[in-house]
Amino acid sequence: MTHRIIGSREPLVSVVLPFRDAAGTFTEALDSLAAQSLQRFECILVDHASSDSSRDLASLYVARDHRFRLIDCAGSFVQALNLGIQEARAPLIARMDADDVALPLRLELQLQALERNPDLQLVSCLVECFPRAELRGGMRRYEAWVNGLIGDAEIRAGLFVESPLPHPSVVFRRTAFSAAGGYVETGGPEDYDLWLRMLLGGAVARKVPARLLRWRDSPRRMSRVDRRYAKQRFFAAKLRHFPALVPKSMPLQLWGTGQTARRWARRLRSAGYEVRRFVDAVGHDIDRSIQGLRVESPAALRREDGLVLAAVGIPGARDLIEADLQSRGFAPLRDYLAVA
Repeated sequence: MTHRIIGSREPLVSVVLPFRDAAGTFTEALDSLAAQSLQRFECILVDHASSDSSRDLASLYVARDHRFRLIDCAGSFVQALNLGIQEARAPLIARMDADDVALPLRLELQLQALERNPDLQLVSCLVECFPRAELRGGMRRYEAWVNGLIGDAEIRAGLFVESPLPHPSVVFRRTAFSAAGGYVETGGPEDYDLWLRMLLGGAVARKVPARLLRWRDSPRRMSRVDRRYAKQRFFAAKLRHFPALVPKSMPLQLWGTGQTARRWARRLRSAGYEVRRFVDAVGHDIDRSIQGLRVESPAALRREDGLVLAAVGIPGARDLIEADLQSRGFAPLRDYLAVA
């Protein structure tokens, strides 16, 4: 494999890395970038109000490696992201966080994918969550799920379940990012909101089928402590963008009778959607009513009656529902959509 040589040319990719009080993990993250096989990159380090030694560590890298630049942003994380991209010189933007580790081939393989396919706007990769001994069951399930979504169709099919693209794993074309409106302050997850806008706007995404990022999980991670990443904020983002995929003229059928299905039905009906029926997977709720609608068996589902929403929260149940639908000729996105 050919390694690119540092020179006076413009960088091929700009890594945007906002940080705040990350001294305990920052050196490992920066070392992993400095060791990339693709050497023709720049890294924009955005200090947004650090109070520990993180800024000093960043300054050391800037002093000894011309590929690293340091800027300040006293505002929010979203403002720091947008400022970093504004300062970037490359047509491709890679994300990275101060507590993660990029494996040596990460940038090279992701850029190769973009170079080989001009229609591709967004490239992610598989991730390895760590430290393994401390991972909870939910994070292990999410890791397995997100690593199973490789192609564009699979990523789109999972878009209303969870975020199918871990934020620090992505490289995207700056033109596609700008066309989608950049990062926006919504009070919710800024990355998930961006993926929804980009993909529903027509951007094509895929993943390099290799683990190229070690994604640190810890009690201090923003997704655990910042209310912007609470489950209700993700759900609000889904509802906000749902009409871009499913017009209000499309009737819906809810496969599920639990909290997930009821919540989706209640909110979608209040937004003007017609829900025609609830479906119970195992049959014990048949012939009763939920929200004034009869609960029926899966045999009642018909394509002409509208889009089926596979709306269940039990691990593994969604897979069984999708397998059943596909065995009867229902196609994802065309005839059904998984939601959570």
